[in-house]
Amino acid sequence: MKLTVFATTDVHGAVYPYDYFSGKEKNTSLLHIKSYIDRYREARPDEMVLTVDNGDILQGDVWNDYDFEAGHGHRLLPRIINDTYDVIGIGNHEFNFGLDYLHSVYGGLRPVIINSNVDFMDHPLKERVLPYTILEKETPEGMIKIGFLSVVPTQILKWDAFHLEGRLNVSDMRTTVEKTAAEMKAAGADLTILLSHSGLSKNPDHLKKYGENQTLLMTMIRDVDGIVFGHTHEFFPDRDFDVSIGTIDFKRGTINNKPMVQPGVYGSHAGKLSFEVERTAEGWQIRHRSACLIDTQETQLDPRLTDKYEPFHKKVLEYLSTPIGEIDSTWHTYFSRLFPSKAVQVVAEAGKAYTKRLIETGELENLPVLGFNAAVKAGRDGPHDFTVLEAGPVTLAEAIDLYKHANALIIIKIDGTTLREWLEWSASQFIIPDGDGFLLRSNRSRDGFPGYNYDTFFDLDYAFDITHPPKYDSTAKQINDSRRVFEVKYMGRGVEDDDEFIVPANNYRVSYTPFLRDAEILHESKASVRDIVIDYMRSGPQFELRDPMRILPRGIYRMDTATKAKDYIMKGQPIKHVKETENGFSHYEINLE
Repeated sequence: MKLTVFATTDVHGAVYPYDYFSGKEKNTSLLHIKSYIDRYREARPDEMVLTVDNGDILQGDVWNDYDFEAGHGHRLLPRIINDTYDVIGIGNHEFNFGLDYLHSVYGGLRPVIINSNVDFMDHPLKERVLPYTILEKETPEGMIKIGFLSVVPTQILKWDAFHLEGRLNVSDMRTTVEKTAAEMKAAGADLTILLSHSGLSKNPDHLKKYGENQTLLMTMIRDVDGIVFGHTHEFFPDRDFDVSIGTIDFKRGTINNKPMVQPGVYGSHAGKLSFEVERTAEGWQIRHRSACLIDTQETQLDPRLTDKYEPFHKKVLEYLSTPIGEIDSTWHTYFSRLFPSKAVQVVAEAGKAYTKRLIETGELENLPVLGFNAAVKAGRDGPHDFTVLEAGPVTLAEAIDLYKHANALIIIKIDGTTLREWLEWSASQFIIPDGDGFLLRSNRSRDGFPGYNYDTFFDLDYAFDITHPPKYDSTAKQINDSRRVFEVKYMGRGVEDDDEFIVPANNYRVSYTPFLRDAEILHESKASVRDIVIDYMRSGPQFELRDPMRILPRGIYRMDTATKAKDYIMKGQPIKHVKETENGFSHYEINLE
């Protein structure tokens, strides 16, 4: 008998084949994946087909924003989830809106919802979310029992501490999987599939207890027969990955004989786990196992599905088309990892405006306010993963694109010492100058320095000497005792260690970053950063673009960004397009002499 498990992960609300920020149709989406699965089922009526999602489906796109505003009974995403999946796991971003919202959404879902390593304590989600499920399916050879379990990184307690602190506990992923998979086998599961919302890493920090990306460890657990993983928005099978423990077979899509898939992000791919099983006197035996990815760009969209969901699409368009302001120049993030960008700075300005109102009303002490931000969309997920707002009217959709996460605003107080460490972390994204001239580390989660961890402080003037080794890795873990920050000024005066500043930040940055966890929290807003940005855009903001950073040594360097960026180089900017590389990216020459 053949068993096929189709899987998605990190869909982030990319349901309909339409880019709501560019206003163009897309050739990838969850509807593409469903079209493929429906045709597959029709063509193979004797094959057992199951569908699963591995988390991060409820956050990230405008359908999610619509659902958050619409309220129970009017949400759109639950409709397609109910039409598509048998089982769903929970990702870290499912927690962004809080437990009560999550419970409200899950109340409208029919698929089995599972998570094995989160204890929801006394919250109603404890009854709604199962630690695992075993699906019983009849076959000509008798009943087969297919088990599913799911885990999420323990770091959710840091990333969403604002929503979760004191309301749940999270256990280590690997030990949970080991224990739960054995329990499922003892309960009669013939096959056990793990939904691991955790990436594939060889980094020792990830492979130790409570590491963030532990999936490689899961391949060594005896009672796991197949793995769907995610979180880092990458792909597997992937010939660029070389295991440090065990064996890898790219043709079969296995590591340590476990078929496994990581199908990217935004519905770009579907994962397919394939099993051939046989009933013997000892029970069901797996005779063959493999895994592969299905590229949805090569999938024909079923027009019946687009017709079915088009009314929902129109509701979202109507919601997003509301004009909320106007800008007199184009804002984009193509070069934001090196040069100032109004699309990045506007978030800092919005946070400062909110904070200064609290100072004026006496809620906060009168200290200097420092605005900062990082580009959320800076190419990590491909050449289209950038923010672009053309000059003219700004709609709600474009304002959402400036800050797509539902993080809460948290205002903290820090001293000059902490500020320098924060800047050292940003300085760590740069490569020590070498022969090829490239300036920035990779924008990847697995082995690089993602742009969303590179903060720019727009109210300071500072300089980095990148001939010294980086002090931090991308997760803000110290890796050297070196110093790159050699000058920091505020209002023309050098910053002293005991100087105090107020910083409008967000719950992700404060809880995630080691040197900020002990910062004094002055205010926790009930409004999200995104809502504060939207309100700021409605006010018709006027601010000057600031370039606070200098890089030493001066010279001519290179960086990679989208090929499309060449159309946005302004006259006089020290940027020159060199050549296209692959997958929509290009090399650019940067003159910092």
